[in-house]
Amino acid sequence: MNNPYIKQSDFSGIGNIAQHCDLSKLQIAVNQALEFDIIPLFCYDFIEDVLKNWNNPEEKYQRLIYGGEYSNSGRLHNNIGLKRVWLYYAYSQYILLNQFNDTANGHVRKDSEWSIPVPLKEVNDFSNKYRNMGLAAFESVMEYIRANRGQFPHLSFCKSCGNFGSCKCGKTKKMTGFKFSTVKK
Repeated sequence: MNNPYIKQSDFSGIGNIAQHCDLSKLQIAVNQALEFDIIPLFCYDFIEDVLKNWNNPEEKYQRLIYGGEYSNSGRLHNNIGLKRVWLYYAYSQYILLNQFNDTANGHVRKDSEWSIPVPLKEVNDFSNKYRNMGLAAFESVMEYIRANRGQFPHLSFCKSCGNFGSCKCGKTKKMTGFKFSTVKK
């Protein structure tokens, strides 16, 4: 897996990623989570600015990306961190991607005589659980950003809708399932 922001080891404590997992599937899940979940949640302009400051050692960036406690109105709050939001959504994608393998004859489900496949509904429910955790983590990050907006004057407002974070341009969408329709002549 080749990603400057998310590594396989980052999933430790988030979800069960086998040491011998298919790293190409994990990379696809990380990319899909960024494109279909993280950017729509935070806005492209904001994420672009955050990625530019990913390795910035200043505490405000470290707390935005990696989370931590902060005080607001005399109360202590916890920000889970943008990186964990991304990890939850990526793991949700990975759970779904990892169920199938591409072969010369099409997609197959991984089975062997020593395993019992988990029903697809249960896999989908498990994936939804992690998406919900990602959304809760997103809310904690947004509370941190709102409470500390003055610390991030260079972080962009969305150029399309003018909002900061929680952009009105798009919403995260689950990219699974089948949609059938009847075609009439």
